[in-house]
Amino acid sequence: MIHGQLIRRLRKERGLTQAQLAEGISSRTTLSTLENNKTDVNINTLFSYLDRLNVSIQEYLFYFNDSSNTEKELATKYFYDNIVKKRDIEIEQRILDYQSKYKDSKDFYYCCLSIELKLFLNKKKDKTVFDVREDTEIIKKYLERVTQWGHFEMSIFANCLYIFTSEYIRATFTILLKRTKILSKIDTYQNDISIFLNNCIVLALERKNYQNARFYIQQLYQISEKTPRKAYDRMMCAYYLALLKQIKGANANVDSTISHFKELGFSEHAEMLENLRDRLLSSSKQSIA
Repeated sequence: MIHGQLIRRLRKERGLTQAQLAEGISSRTTLSTLENNKTDVNINTLFSYLDRLNVSIQEYLFYFNDSSNTEKELATKYFYDNIVKKRDIEIEQRILDYQSKYKDSKDFYYCCLSIELKLFLNKKKDKTVFDVREDTEIIKKYLERVTQWGHFEMSIFANCLYIFTSEYIRATFTILLKRTKILSKIDTYQNDISIFLNNCIVLALERKNYQNARFYIQQLYQISEKTPRKAYDRMMCAYYLALLKQIKGANANVDSTISHFKELGFSEHAEMLENLRDRLLSSSKQSIA
């Protein structure tokens, strides 16, 4: 089955006319030409059609791939060309837009957005798409200049952690606590510091710096004592400690904490923890081998 036929089938199954499906998304003619296989539509329009049809992308791919191997290969190519490539191009354009806004307004917020998007693409592609050495120094200078950190500064540091050395992060953590002390009784601060420490722990584990990982776990445990996030943070500490033991080859029940999150209804979070566990254990086995 090809895209036009599938969209038509899904539309008719849901009792929608072409006008109803296209309303506010595209012209009826655009939808009609797609359904008649005379043209393709851009990916944002396709996503909007699927959203109105209440069909997820995963479901759409399932329906689409229920055919020959050739069509599955075509489907893969279609989504790579129209989603992956176009999304990356859109992100690169946004980087340029944010850089331009920063140049015009001198608002550091736009500078940070452009840097974070560069880091996102670098990590996504697991290679240096953008050289961020100059950006690293820009962020360092900004953070060192601000004497009273708030949500903005903590978010910048947490979101850009992996471009810094482990030594710099550890040293700056002490400074961070001093510069945010006045905000320490605010709930939003507790959320920010928790996110920051969780990011520090994961990065330390990825870098196999287990001493730093234990330090940040201890900090997270202590800070969580008097916060609304205590239960969540304590569960995460238990997860990290069990994971550390398993990485070291000791018996530990990492799955126990993951099961608790599932029982509480946090299925996506539990899946993320499973993926992190598998990735770190696989990495540790490879380094031993």
